[in-house]
Amino acid sequence: MRLSSCQLLASTAAIGVVVGQSVIPSSNHDNTIKGFEAPATEYRPRFRYWLPDADVDHDILKSDIHDLKKLGAGGLEFVPFYNYGFGGVNDSSLETYNFGSPAFKNVLQIALEATKANDLLIDVALGASQGQGVPSKPLTPGLAVQLVYGKTSVKGGAKFDGALPAADIHWNENLGYIHPQEKFGGNRLIGVSAAAVASKNVSGDNTYVSLHEKSLVDLTKYVKDGKITWTAPTDHKEYVLFAHYERYTNQRSADGVPTSVIANGSWVTDHFSANGAKLAAQFWEKNLLSSQIRQLLKEVGKHTWEDSMEIQASLYWSPGFLDNFKTKRGYNVIKYLPLLFHKSTSFQAAHAPYNTTFILEDIPDNGQSKYLQDYRTTLNEGYQEYLQEFENWAGSLGLSHSCQVGYGVPLDVLADVPIVSVPELESLGFLTPDQMSQFVGPAHLGRRNIISTEIGAVTSGAYSQTIPSLVNLFHEAFAGGVNSMMIHGMTYTGEQLGATWPGFTPFQYIYTEMWSPKQPAWNYMSAMIDYTARNQFVLQQGVAKKDLVFYLYKDPYGMEDQYNGTDLRTRGFSYEYLSPANFGSKALKVSNKVLDPSGAEYRALVLDQQHFITAEAAQKLVELADAGLPIVVIGSLPNTTIGSNGQDVVSKSIAKLQGSNHSNVVFIKSSDDLLNTLDKLSVQPRVKTGSEAAGNLYTVWRSDKGSDYLVLVNQGSSATFEITAEVEQGKAPYRLNAWTGQQAAMASFKRSSGKVTFEVSLKQDQTAIIAFINGKSKTSIVSQSKNIVDTSYDSVGDGLTVVLGDTKAASLTLSNGQTKKVPAMSSSDKKKLLNIDISNWNLTLESWVPGPDETKSTSVKKSMNLGIQKTLKPWSEISGAQNVSGVGTYTTTFQVPQVPSKDSIAVLQFGPVLNTIQAWVNDKQLPAIDIYDAQVDVSDYLVSGSNTIRVEVASTLFNAVKARVNYVKANGIGPAAPALYTSADWQKHGLAGPVSLKCLRKVTL
Repeated sequence: MRLSSCQLLASTAAIGVVVGQSVIPSSNHDNTIKGFEAPATEYRPRFRYWLPDADVDHDILKSDIHDLKKLGAGGLEFVPFYNYGFGGVNDSSLETYNFGSPAFKNVLQIALEATKANDLLIDVALGASQGQGVPSKPLTPGLAVQLVYGKTSVKGGAKFDGALPAADIHWNENLGYIHPQEKFGGNRLIGVSAAAVASKNVSGDNTYVSLHEKSLVDLTKYVKDGKITWTAPTDHKEYVLFAHYERYTNQRSADGVPTSVIANGSWVTDHFSANGAKLAAQFWEKNLLSSQIRQLLKEVGKHTWEDSMEIQASLYWSPGFLDNFKTKRGYNVIKYLPLLFHKSTSFQAAHAPYNTTFILEDIPDNGQSKYLQDYRTTLNEGYQEYLQEFENWAGSLGLSHSCQVGYGVPLDVLADVPIVSVPELESLGFLTPDQMSQFVGPAHLGRRNIISTEIGAVTSGAYSQTIPSLVNLFHEAFAGGVNSMMIHGMTYTGEQLGATWPGFTPFQYIYTEMWSPKQPAWNYMSAMIDYTARNQFVLQQGVAKKDLVFYLYKDPYGMEDQYNGTDLRTRGFSYEYLSPANFGSKALKVSNKVLDPSGAEYRALVLDQQHFITAEAAQKLVELADAGLPIVVIGSLPNTTIGSNGQDVVSKSIAKLQGSNHSNVVFIKSSDDLLNTLDKLSVQPRVKTGSEAAGNLYTVWRSDKGSDYLVLVNQGSSATFEITAEVEQGKAPYRLNAWTGQQAAMASFKRSSGKVTFEVSLKQDQTAIIAFINGKSKTSIVSQSKNIVDTSYDSVGDGLTVVLGDTKAASLTLSNGQTKKVPAMSSSDKKKLLNIDISNWNLTLESWVPGPDETKSTSVKKSMNLGIQKTLKPWSEISGAQNVSGVGTYTTTFQVPQVPSKDSIAVLQFGPVLNTIQAWVNDKQLPAIDIYDAQVDVSDYLVSGSNTIRVEVASTLFNAVKARVNYVKANGIGPAAPALYTSADWQKHGLAGPVSLKCLRKVTL
């Protein structure tokens, strides 16, 4: 053990530093923000809970839900998994235990009762697996349908006389994790058309056929008894005759056995009309909603829920589509139907349904022809009816509806988000804050305060996710405006047929994560859950405020960044997106040069290289400009209507805007000029960050009655940021520690002209919360020496306490003009400052391994005493511990000659946190530790003489599974992607260190 003079703990600042969540606990234990320290259930993160099927142990189900309560979670999303709908080892059990059966109904009631008993909340999936279908007799109205076609070639001038081309029902399905369509049932003729071929182009397996637009013709009226007589015109060499048919998709959402309707599994419903939602609701009303379940749903139910749409069709359709199209678009679509079988209208825009794609001559094939746009608009209107029907039905049950809105299918997601009470996205698809902001903007405009995310699914192998990596995903979501974490996920912990240790593992070991007490980290996750709950509490207060809004047309929706945003963040600007459909919102009006004054209060609108706009949105754009809203156009204004109607209105509106002398509308050639242009328009962010280091610092602002909240998320390197926030004169800044729940008035800040300036030091991936609250004005520190590393008010009055990082003299200036001096430490006092490197750790590992019967899921916990570790290193680098998963207990003793006086504090630093950490000094547990800056004030825990410290760290289960990847099984087979284990290194776990005790000088003024 080496003793030396005190060393600097944290970055220094000219005004004053909030050190992340602040390691130094203030003596002023304020509780100004009621509900922050211990957030209520509604603010707590919840878990998606995978029930394998209805053949489960009811006591274990109850125990699982109770474990969520003990952990501190807010509840669960109840998902009857059924092996992602593909059945299990013993499908014969589905006759009794399939979704919708009496056995399932019983399990649902038990889950609801357990939720109530534990004061939690529950969402219920609308069906098996992802909730996209219900049991039904096949070919029942309300089930999903599609459009297919048959075709034949006819020479120009030739006569066709015979049966219509038969439907080609064998198209390019995008399979893998989606059920294939079953090829039974008939085909209903929708229409017959023909078109002249202009040219053909073969590329690989695909043929692109250009058609002469003027030659397109609807021949439906000539059909009789399934036959047609038609002579092709002589003006072109070749024509194609098409027959278009509607047929059921016959896509299952869950497998079954054909002994009864319910046992036979579930079928995907029509998602493009209200009828699909009605069919699902009718099934629930008839088979599941007993009076007891109805009452329980009212008491503890939160949402009905549907996952992302993993449904396929050769062309998405609904029985009423043809009439709806003609009514809404003003023309008959039949002769244009061949153009709609396009890559852009397929599932995930992956590929065209047939190997031949028809396009119009001399029109770019970019997926944005007016007929494709009209098709997608009409399809989207049907989807909105589907969503609204679920909204209405959920409301009748005392619930609201939540779903992953629209993406994956050719829909205008931004138009649809505001319809859903709690719109949800997912971290597996929305990878960046920019992508999330595209989804979140319409939610804010629609006054949807809670925006959920299915979070934590990563393709890295089950049991591989660390707590820091999960929290990093939370932080990205916070930065993107998402404020409700639905953790993916928790598994049923009972035994499952076909599964070995470590138990029921959904997704065949591909995706993370399998949270439950079967994971070593589970008993150490409560601090993280509380941390997340406190962040969500803040992020759900009041109304979200943004500085800028980008206009964005993206239909079909694809998940990619639209704007890099680094330039904007260096100045502190926040932004999100709205689509042309959102421009119809009544909230979108201007007051005092601010857009949506009762909502996000956007200070400027930006159009970046956009081409398409609706007539209504174009008129709204002129209206916003006339009202004085600052508008920046990068490139040119969108000047092409979306669809076949409204071009005259668009052209006139855009010409009016381009020809106007609006000083508030500025055109620039490149986004490089955006910041300068915003300056010229006097558009400033609410929060100025003012440095290149802030390029990846996200500012999230919420405003509530009497209070404002600023959440800072640092996605860049560790740095100190000078923050200037617009704050009303009567409000003072408080720092809220999301790890401990502590609140304290900030002592170091400077006021000027409705602004507050302070500094925040953040590690990479760390966050900070600042609240601005009405209250008594206190004297603050407006400047200070660089060696002052923290400041606070004392427990009473306006007394100030400062913490210094060295023994030198310091000075500070107060807001009342006074200057305070802190003398240098005397030589005798310097000797009292401790600086101890803590070493010689005794390490005991609790190794979690299978028991003698490897088909049982319970881990046997074997103790391994590895003795004294002079140098801390990961278990994977310790002989005999390479493949260990479990819990490590580190103990050591160190000497403190004298307990630190009231004029100093002792800070214990742990080094990087690899997964979890919990510590005790002299058998007293320390507060929750910030995993991004693991240091704790232990002044009140030390005694003179010998002191003991115990640190417990838990690992993932990955290394133990990796060591047994050749025999672990789920559903009777091994991991679907064993390379996720065999090609990966052993994970690093343990106490990384170095661990040290450092003493800092504390002075009360």
